[in-house]
Amino acid sequence: MEKENDKKTEEFLGIFGKAAEKLDVKYSYDTARKLEKFRSDPVLGYRTAGSEAERLAGEFLYDEMRRIGLHTEKHAITVDGWEFKGATLTYSSCDGEKTVRLGGYQTHFVADNLKTELVDAGKGTEKDFAGLDVKGKIALIRINQRDEWWVNYPAYQAHLAGAIAIIAVQDKGYGEADPQALNAQDICGIPEAAAFSMSKADMLDILEEMKNDRIAVTINADSRVRKNVTTYNIVGTLPGKTSQMIAVSAHYDSYFHGFEDDNTGITMMLSIANALVSSGYKPEKTLVFVAFAAEEWGRTDSRYDWSAGAFAEMTQNVNDWRGRMIADINLELPAIAHGKKHYIRSVYEYKRFLREFLKAPEAFDSFYPEGADVVCPVQTWSDDFSMAVSGIPSLVNDFTSGSFMETHYHSQFDNNESYDERIYSFHHRLYLRLLLAFDRCPLPPLDFSARINKMLRSVRESICDERVYDNFSETAEEAAETAEELYDIVSDINDSKCPEERESAAASVLLDAFRFCESNFVALDWYEKSVFPHETAQKNIEYMSRALNALEENDADAAKNALTEVDDNSYAEAFDRTVTARFAAKALTDHGSWGSGRITGHIDLFDVLRSVISKRKDENADFTAEKYRLTAEIAAERKNLGRLLESETDRLKTLTRKLKNAIITVEALNGRSWK
Repeated sequence: MEKENDKKTEEFLGIFGKAAEKLDVKYSYDTARKLEKFRSDPVLGYRTAGSEAERLAGEFLYDEMRRIGLHTEKHAITVDGWEFKGATLTYSSCDGEKTVRLGGYQTHFVADNLKTELVDAGKGTEKDFAGLDVKGKIALIRINQRDEWWVNYPAYQAHLAGAIAIIAVQDKGYGEADPQALNAQDICGIPEAAAFSMSKADMLDILEEMKNDRIAVTINADSRVRKNVTTYNIVGTLPGKTSQMIAVSAHYDSYFHGFEDDNTGITMMLSIANALVSSGYKPEKTLVFVAFAAEEWGRTDSRYDWSAGAFAEMTQNVNDWRGRMIADINLELPAIAHGKKHYIRSVYEYKRFLREFLKAPEAFDSFYPEGADVVCPVQTWSDDFSMAVSGIPSLVNDFTSGSFMETHYHSQFDNNESYDERIYSFHHRLYLRLLLAFDRCPLPPLDFSARINKMLRSVRESICDERVYDNFSETAEEAAETAEELYDIVSDINDSKCPEERESAAASVLLDAFRFCESNFVALDWYEKSVFPHETAQKNIEYMSRALNALEENDADAAKNALTEVDDNSYAEAFDRTVTARFAAKALTDHGSWGSGRITGHIDLFDVLRSVISKRKDENADFTAEKYRLTAEIAAERKNLGRLLESETDRLKTLTRKLKNAIITVEALNGRSWK
């Protein structure tokens, strides 16, 4: 067996070496720069969902895939569209008339020399707008979207106050590369609550000219949102010998120039495809290269308004990938190192396979001094999440651990000045090799024990009903044991066999079990983080208990801090009831997105939080009513936690049955029966 494995390894290295010789990083770089010419705003860029710029870029990519030699298709999808052709603000200063350029958010605002006033509205909170006349005017706000709140909250607060738009200036968080940096993010709000961005440098100049916190301005803008437009995911395939499939994906819409995010991801994908075709590689599985549209944004009035193109690909009946596609390798911002250690962010089920894979390639030392590792699960901030929850096991080169996200991300400074050719070249080789490693597996190397064991460790026994916890843990342990047995059998087949078509039926059974896990064990918290269904209830109980204990000690500050950790109640401190209630309701009732139905409850502590805040300076404050309410909410959330764990227990039993059936199916490939 050892000699046979050595022979397979040698064969694999030969195939990889032949394809790697055809990788052309200069082509990737040059093509990434070419994509910058497709822009809606002639100065700033922007290639957004359903825009003419996105359409032209899609045509370019379609032609490029065909030139490479892929069988190429346009998959028509329906999303909401946004076209931003630019915006400027003009005002009079002591040095004469000045015009500043604005960035855009996905809102609808068209103006031709509209004269109005710009009003300083602080951070755009309820308190900032109280008594402030902004009706028919534009509100200038500062915002830190990483550490405080998202732009939809002050935008809607301003809208309720009668403002025709807000102009947001980043106060740390994003766009820290330069005082001239603009920023763009998804809006998560309504098109009517118009929003633009301004640089910190331009804001400081304007503040010096303001009198009584306001100044006369003229705005010109062309920002248009349209419902239900058609755009295209561009899909190129290299046919394989079996009906199984592997995808490599990236997105071709962008903010500003989009060099790192995600032009270089798209062109690295094309370079890998070109290398495989040029080397004459005949894949075992059909290789699918996907340029997704509408990743940055694609749905109006939704908390989950990004990654619309990938989700539409999987839900609008434009492909036959489910049950056949064993992996999606998603590429994001790959032409720069995001820290001293390289991470692959993956679904739980590929953690073991990927860790083994990372031991094999060339040493990371000269590229990542701290090596490489795998982190789980995939999160909502890139297309791999939409693919995973749709049943395609996915992964992405993690791009969130470095400073780029705070400095250059989604600003006009996302350009080729950040380019690192050595890292980009290394990533070309690493992910080409990973694609080939997946292709050489007769069966998808899915390890279900990783998710089950993580789920078991995440339950806090101390706050659970003993009977419920014992039942859950026993069921989880049986499921994990079954998963381990299945993985051993799959690994044995993958180590000893070459891919054949007869493995495809077994692969489909394994993929069905994966999709079951994603449908039943993936929830979201109120900040769009992927969690297990019981985790938010546990967190709520912990922090409400902290708040209750603090009130027993008459420590209103500690109570307030704890209350803001419960669900979305952090927004209650800054924004009025109408604003917070609207966005909570939208999240709970969302339909047709990757976030639909994934929130496991909502505890509205708006009144409690406001009451505690109002009594913070009263040493003799009476918190009887607040303590009574919290006691009731804790009891209710404990019941909710019990229901969630009981539901997870039942689903784990179903998963165990699926895994046992998979063992029987996989064992049959070797002519053996399972006992």
